[in-house]
Amino acid sequence: MKFIIKHFKTVSFFSGFLIDIAFLPKTTSIYYVWIGPIDIGIVLFFIIIRQFIKKNLVKRNKKVKKDFKEKKDNEIKNIEELKTKGHKRVEKLTGWTTYAVSFFLGTFLSHTLIYYFRSADIIQMWPIFLIILFAVIANEFLLGTIPDIILFYIALTLYIIFNVPIFLNKVNTETFFYSILISVILSSLITMLIQSIYLSKKELISLIIFSILFPFLILRLYYINYIPAVPLELGDSGFYSKIEKINKDNLIDYTKEKEGFVEKKELFIIDNSFYSFDNLTNKELYFFSSIISPAKLEALISNIWEKYDEEKKIWLFQSGIDYPISGGREDGYRGYSNVKISKGLWRVKVLADGRLVGLKKIIIK
Repeated sequence: MKFIIKHFKTVSFFSGFLIDIAFLPKTTSIYYVWIGPIDIGIVLFFIIIRQFIKKNLVKRNKKVKKDFKEKKDNEIKNIEELKTKGHKRVEKLTGWTTYAVSFFLGTFLSHTLIYYFRSADIIQMWPIFLIILFAVIANEFLLGTIPDIILFYIALTLYIIFNVPIFLNKVNTETFFYSILISVILSSLITMLIQSIYLSKKELISLIIFSILFPFLILRLYYINYIPAVPLELGDSGFYSKIEKINKDNLIDYTKEKEGFVEKKELFIIDNSFYSFDNLTNKELYFFSSIISPAKLEALISNIWEKYDEEKKIWLFQSGIDYPISGGREDGYRGYSNVKISKGLWRVKVLADGRLVGLKKIIIK
């Protein structure tokens, strides 16, 4: 129990994370649009309440310090003796509202992270994961209210980057810049709101600097392709010896038919009879994938085939194909590409606007 109280901020974060893993709906759900705004509203509500209480506490602390300096009575050796019951109640309220901010901030941040992990390739997630990790550590060990407000701004920025493409129904560079602009404006407005209630000059400067520097960091990560193509998600995908687009209502999985089963599809027939891929040299290999995205969201998807050069230790471009998608389908928007194969290590990168959605590798023997 003492451990929980001592590390309440971090415990709150991971508690919210575990709750969200179990209960968060898909982005295609009608309930999804309400979760983020509710989380943001709750966190902001408790931050505002805490700042009002903190303003009252600062006034009381100044008065107590002034009285302590003026007291000539040698019997008063500790400033705590001058604190009234009301003063101590305000101190407790400040602590409890900070706990509330930490818990709901943990829920909001974990909610944002889970959707990123569901959507993005894990390779692309490490810079964002490190940012969140450092922020959580700072929130745990640094005193004052600024660390959790900064953590709130980080979560808010990541949430906006994820959801502006959904609102605008597009995933491209333009929507990303809109996301950054909106996050800067919202962070500035929230800073002004909090400052109108209570912020010290040092706290105000810290928030202003962070509100400017963090978006530039995110822009930098975007340009080096370390911001994943959220909210797109790579669904079912794999390599096959044959894929053929046929009549929409009459599709059969050839492999399962040979085993005595017939399964109807909606878009493709897939022949996986060469599952070992050992005999595919100089034949065509197909890559099939489904892209899961929220309703009406449009994006240009690229399948980039690359082969690893053992001598140069680099991946060499072999082939590429682009196709547009329109989201909203529960099982994802499905597409495929193919290339003439040879022995070696191959991979297909699935990109949206040049940013990675997913990646698959295969060895041809």
